Amino acid sequence: MDIRNCVNCGNMFQYVGNKLCPNCVKKLDDDLQRVKQFIEENKGATVAQVSEQCEVSVKQIRRWIKEERLMFAPGVDTGLVCTQCGMPIESGSICKNCKAQLAEGLQSSINKSMPKPEPSKPSRTSDSSLHLSKYK
Repeated sequence: MDIRNCVNCGNMFQYVGNKLCPNCVKKLDDDLQRVKQFIEENKGATVAQVSEQCEVSVKQIRRWIKEERLMFAPGVDTGLVCTQCGMPIESGSICKNCKAQLAEGLQSSINKSMPKPEPSKPSRTSDSSLHLSKYK
């Protein structure tokens, strides 16, 4: 049994892969639901406005956006930029263009590393009529 201290509140808890205790996980989940509801009701709200109204840090809101657990209305400046090209993005950590380029590069690498299939050779035993003619 692995006992650790919660990185948020400092309380001890049984570690099962999350750095937060169950109480802090629940509070974060509740905060996320409250933020989602506020954004739904206030579609043009900025990250700063959501942070102030919901009493959740801008840092936490941006973390949810990067994790793609939270989406703002199109055109709202989230303050996030693509880690590859620096263009503003609405969610995640890279823009759609860079995702497409990465996927293309990955597919190209996969195709290059796969061995080419050898051409199949006709089998001599595939024509059963040749063998049967001897016995007639």
